[in-house]
Amino acid sequence: MDIKKFVLSFYKKATENFYVDQITEPENALSPHSHEYFQIYYVKEGRIFHHLDKSVAELSPGDVFVLPPNVAHHIEKATEKLRFFVISFMPEFLTGIVEGNKFVADFIHYLLELTNENVQPKFTLCADDVIFSDTLILRIMNEFSNNDTGKEALIKSSLSLLLSIFARAYFEEKVESVKFKSDLQAILHCKGYIDNHLKEPILLSEMAKRTAMSKSTFCETFKSVVGTPFKKYLNFKRIEKAAALIRSGKKISTAARDVGYDDFSTFYRNFKKQLGVSPEKYKKLNV
Repeated sequence: MDIKKFVLSFYKKATENFYVDQITEPENALSPHSHEYFQIYYVKEGRIFHHLDKSVAELSPGDVFVLPPNVAHHIEKATEKLRFFVISFMPEFLTGIVEGNKFVADFIHYLLELTNENVQPKFTLCADDVIFSDTLILRIMNEFSNNDTGKEALIKSSLSLLLSIFARAYFEEKVESVKFKSDLQAILHCKGYIDNHLKEPILLSEMAKRTAMSKSTFCETFKSVVGTPFKKYLNFKRIEKAAALIRSGKKISTAARDVGYDDFSTFYRNFKKQLGVSPEKYKKLNV
């Protein structure tokens, strides 16, 4: 597979070490490529798939992907209508930012550690962070498009705040164990995580770690709060989402993958058990 090597000067309006743009037609990013600069994808409309060598992440509105330098990747459009921001910057552009912001420095260091592990540095912003991030990105774009005094300093200060928001969102989403005020809060957190991450592997051991409970205690507490055993709830939500995808016209095999089933026989068995008909018959009845 041919992998193109992009440099920041590829972008016509780029400065020596920084570039920002709003994309609706990502022609150049559809083929495998790499570059020596960091790159942030922030989706506002539509969906894309972001591919690394051995993994893929689906990005929807509110999702962010921060890519370290020298990582081969490409994107795939999942919807015709698409809009996302791309912020690109050379590592030296962070000079001053990481020196004055340890939180961001730790975040950047962590991302660089992930480079060799092929881990997708993707996370989702909460509603308040979306509003704040939109404001900061628009400020960065406005400063970038003019030549007013202090342009670079203002871009850097806004980028520092933006990276701080992203760092908190990333670490809060990826943290293995969170301190909760009550078991109810802990279980509701896990329930929300399940509902929003059906495509990803969701293991009992990981959920237990998030709540700092043993697996047996987590299962007992989850059933008490939700009214359904953990595994049964997870399967129910996955089949429910798969059925909705099938009704929308997606292929059965694609729907199964999109809700986290790698084994089609398990998907078929769970689907028929929950809805009383096979996926094929369900599609004939509902599409």
